[in-house]
Parts: sequence; C-alpha cells; structure tokens
Amino acid sequence: MPQSRGALPVTDDSWGSTLTDLLGEEYGLSIVDLAFLGGEFDRNYRATADSGSCFLAKLQIRGEGLREQSWQEDILAHMAGRDPGVAVPTIVPPASGGRHVRLDSGNEVLTVFNWVHGVEWAKVDRHSDALLVQLGATAARITAALEGFPPESLRATHHWDVTRARTAITSCLADAPELAEMDYVRTALRWFDDVEPGLSALPRAVVHNDLNDNNVLVDVERDQVSGVLDFNDALYSVRVAEPTIAGAYAMLRQADPLRALGQVIGGYHAVTPLTDDELAVIYPLAASRLCVQALTWTSRASTNPTAYGSMRMRFTLPTLHRVLAISPEEAAAHLHSVCGKTAASAGRPAARAER
Repeated sequence: MPQSRGALPVTDDSWGSTLTDLLGEEYGLSIVDLAFLGGEFDRNYRATADSGSCFLAKLQIRGEGLREQSWQEDILAHMAGRDPGVAVPTIVPPASGGRHVRLDSGNEVLTVFNWVHGVEWAKVDRHSDALLVQLGATAARITAALEGFPPESLRATHHWDVTRARTAITSCLADAPELAEMDYVRTALRWFDDVEPGLSALPRAVVHNDLNDNNVLVDVERDQVSGVLDFNDALYSVRVAEPTIAGAYAMLRQADPLRALGQVIGGYHAVTPLTDDELAVIYPLAASRLCVQALTWTSRASTNPTAYGSMRMRFTLPTLHRVLAISPEEAAAHLHSVCGKTAASAGRPAARAER
C-alpha cells in the first residue's frame, strides 16, 4: 500500500499501543513516536525509535493467505540483491528470525521495513522535464531488477491489471451503473478495446505494476527520484505496463499531459528500447488506467468514503478529460517522435462502435 507521508486522519486507530509493545518485544525497538499513515486495506505506521531511526510498520489485518504473504516478502528479498538505482523497502527481521511476526490470533501479521526517505511524487509541486525523464528511466530499471523473479509466484491478475481494464471498469460500473453513459467511460473503453487484441503479442516481464504518484519518492533538493514503494501489485504482464502506469500518473496536474507522458516514455526508452507496437498502445492504456482509477474510488466512496480515497481522486478525472481530448493517433505520433522513431504507418485498428 502507498507509504503515505501525509497527515491522513487517524480513524479507529486501536492498534497503536499493541504495536508499540510488539515492536519492543519482537524487534527490540524502543519506539518514541508512532504515526498512523492510513492505508487502503492494511494499517501502516511510521515508527521512530529512540535512536532516531525510522521504520515502516505494516499490520496486515485481512487474514490473507500464507502464499500471498510469502511472495510479497520474496519479491523484496529479490530486490534486496539487485540495484535498481533507487531505494526500495527492505525487510527488518524480528529477533526470533524469519521475515514477520504473526499475532496470537493468527489473522494479523506485522512486517517491519526500513524507512525509504523522500517526498511522494503527488506532493511535489512541480515536476521538471529532468525529473519526468528520470521517472521513466527508473521504471525501466525497476523492471530490469525484477528479471529472474519467478512469475509463477505472482497472482495471475487483479483489479489493477492494465491488460484487463474493461473487466475492472465493468466491475466498478456494477456499483455505479449511472456512470456507464459518461463520455469519458465510453471513450476510454473504446480506446482500450481497439488495442486489447494486440496485447498478447507484446513483450512480457515481471513488472512493479503500480508506479503511481504515491509509490514514487522524490529527493526534492536534488530533483531526482529517490525511492520506489509497494511491490504488492506486481504481475507478470506486458512489459509496457510499467512505463504506461508511471506515465499515466505523471500526467496528473500537468497542463500538457501528453508532453509529460512523452518525457517519461523517452526516459524509459533510453534505458530499455520500446517497440513500435508497444508505443502504439501506451496512450490508450494510460487513459484506461486513469478511468479505472476514477471509477474505483468513485465506487468505493459510495459505500466507504475515506480520506485516502478522496486524495487519490482529486486530480484524476480532470486529467482524464484532458487526456481524452487528444486522439490516440496524435499521441502515438508524439511518443514515437520522442523516442526517435516514425509512427507506424499502419496506425491503430479501425475503431469499434461505442458500447
């Protein structure tokens, strides 16, 4: 879950004192400050020890299966042996050994990570061209660092899989059917349907799959990416998912979202060259990702409104409207140009009828 450094309101924070005791008993840490950071599902805390060191304490309270817990830890262990060029979370083992502590109830699991320093991309007021390019390069290096991680360990798919955007959008519309006729929904679906048949032929890789603006950290003084968080949505998927997702969120708050996307894609291409077919699908997939983002939090807000959800939604829909005002053909030509290529003469398949 995004490691938010913001002051999200503490709601029903009944675990604070228990967690402080656990960190002392199981990790030998004398905690002098414990700040609740929120989270979409689990409970995340910044724990400051008397030594001045900070840690992320994640309390998983969903009773998820051992297999799920195992691969999430395995992927961080894999990353600990690689150099992606930026900091990533590393697991702090408990005194008893292993990677986590299972509470007496058996349903809750506490995992502690070394703190990754930086400011979330979402909280950086201005994103320079150099920073946008570095974001793309970081996306490429993260995917390269994930090479060799066994894809069979990962889930086959989930809600945030960009290759299954229609399924995700449809599931959200079941909770908010009145949105089905919105222009932005119809257009995003049509664009996705145009490119979906060709996705299976694209290069595949294990990807982080969630380089959103809360999971990318920035060293503001140096104007550079300093860290990447949250590998829990990783998938074996199309390789282009990585720069597409990073680029989609980089378009938020930008007066010229296509230009910002181009900087990210150019940075990725300089490290890992993209094929013509990959460049052709990026813009439609980025638009569908933003649509899924907008509909997901709209749907969840109808039954369980949260400060985290409101924060995630603030800039999504305005950006999506600006993105959909630019045709995929124009966007593809721009992305090809940024990468020093000429847009494929075949172009996109003929558009299907709107649904």
